[in-house]
Amino acid sequence: MDEEKLKKIISITKKLNALYIEDNSDVREQTLKMLNLFFNSVTIGKNGKEGFELFKENPSFDLIITDIEMPEIDGITMINSIREIDKKVPILIFSAHSTTDYFIKTIDAGIIGYILKPYDVNQISNSLLKLIDRDDHQEDDKLFYLDDDYIWNNEENALYKNGKLEKLTKSEIKLFELFSNSKCTLKSYEEIELSVFGDISSNSKRVRNLMSRLKTKLDFDLFESIYGHGYKIKQKKE
Repeated sequence: MDEEKLKKIISITKKLNALYIEDNSDVREQTLKMLNLFFNSVTIGKNGKEGFELFKENPSFDLIITDIEMPEIDGITMINSIREIDKKVPILIFSAHSTTDYFIKTIDAGIIGYILKPYDVNQISNSLLKLIDRDDHQEDDKLFYLDDDYIWNNEENALYKNGKLEKLTKSEIKLFELFSNSKCTLKSYEEIELSVFGDISSNSKRVRNLMSRLKTKLDFDLFESIYGHGYKIKQKKE
């Protein structure tokens, strides 16, 4: 990576505070030297249990970097516990494991990057660059412009029309979350049922009732029924 690009990355990451969890003291000390180049502060956890406790004490970390195999609590278990508290904090995996099983488990845990040991400054900086690019695009993902001048705010989990907040039930919020998190693609009856109600029934009556009540509440049908397939949300036409 060229020097100018590295300086640009550091100028952004130096405003951030990271939590770093690694049980091997030699690896931890060497990696810490590199991480200190990038971050305002780096808090150290020596195993998954300690890492989770540190996160609970300070859930405002900008980034979590962790190993997978650790004593007390492993990295996957720790990440899943963190995700119960915060589903959005970026998490990077630094690990010696490259097996498919580990990759699948970490993808399911919602991590944003996976770096195999041994790593260097260039690998870390490239991962941080991807994180920066991701954050730059997240602003565009916060708002979904829907038909009839409705706007769904993905960050607030709230529906607005002409600046006025629409009061939604928990089920209706889950419905909008489902569509916004998948870029408003077509969703089957089963997908909607599982996301909104937590299970799947033998028919689509619950889904149809949910859509009908929402249409009455908004005095507008924001969801289009695709016969035999499911529903699509109506986005604002360009």
